[in-house]
Order: sequence, then C-alpha cells, then structure tokens
Amino acid sequence: MWNQEIRNILFSKVPETRKALLLSEIDRVAQDYKVHRDEIHTKLVQIMRERLLVHVRSLPQIVEGWNRLEESDSQPSQFARSLTKEVGYLQRVLSRTLHEVDVRAIFRQVVVIFHSQISEAFSNIDFSSQQAKNRLYRDIQHILGCIRSLPSDNPSGADIPNWGQLDEFLAQRFGPDAG
Repeated sequence: MWNQEIRNILFSKVPETRKALLLSEIDRVAQDYKVHRDEIHTKLVQIMRERLLVHVRSLPQIVEGWNRLEESDSQPSQFARSLTKEVGYLQRVLSRTLHEVDVRAIFRQVVVIFHSQISEAFSNIDFSSQQAKNRLYRDIQHILGCIRSLPSDNPSGADIPNWGQLDEFLAQRFGPDAG
C-alpha cells in the first residue's frame, strides 16, 4: 500500500522519460526492505528458539527434583516462570516497536516452535511420582496460558487461540478435559 502511495506522489512530479527508471528503483528498494524485514523476523524467532533451548536443557534437573520432593508447591517451576517471562518481555518490546502484522507473524512462528519443542522435551522425561505429574500439569497450564495470550495470526482450526502440540500432549497425559 505505501509503495503505491509513494509511486503516486513521485510520479506526479517526474518527467515521463524518467518514470521507468524510477519505478524500477522503487521496486528494488521495496524488495530490499522486505528482505531486510524478513531477516530481522527470522533472527528474532531464532533468538526465542535459542532461549527456549537454554531453558529446556535445565528441565531434566528440575524434574529430577520434582520426583524426589514430597512437599507440595502450588507455583509453576522456575523453568515455566522464566520461559514465560522472557516471552512476555519480547512481546512487550516488539509490540512497542513493530507493526501489529509483523508482531503477529513473528509470534506465529514462536508459538509453533514452543508447542513442538516443549511437548517434545516433556515427552522425553520420566515423571515417576504423582508430585512430578502434578507439577508437570501446573507448568503446562502456565506455559499454555502464556502461549494463548500471544498475538498470532495462527489459524489453528480450534476455538482455542494458538492451539497446538502442547495442548495435544496435555490431553494425552491428563485426559481430554485437562485443558
């Protein structure tokens, strides 16, 4: 849209013999902008993927503690709290700096990565005690609350915003009414 507006303004003042050259330059600049924007989006998604992997690496030790503890803790784990805090921070920063359509495009990718990576990480860990299973449930609920609040243009097909693999994992582990 802005491309067309620029063309209209510029072309009203440009001699006919120069319009073809100007048009090709405008198209080149618009393409350069799109490529640069896409690279920035990719880098932001990559940063969130790397942050997620840092948190996932700490998960086996956290769960090992869950399996040993007898006491009940009603709070989500440090894993879940730190992860959702970082995602919330990124959302606040991006929402202030980028257009909504760009923020939605970035978080659409982040949502997919979070669903696949977190559900895979939880699938590969042994939750041997009831205490650990309760804490797993609490963490999944906390993380899904964060995922649901993210701006995304993800047409998941479900009535639930940003529905995905982690929801499926929750239903498989705790029953279809767990979510």
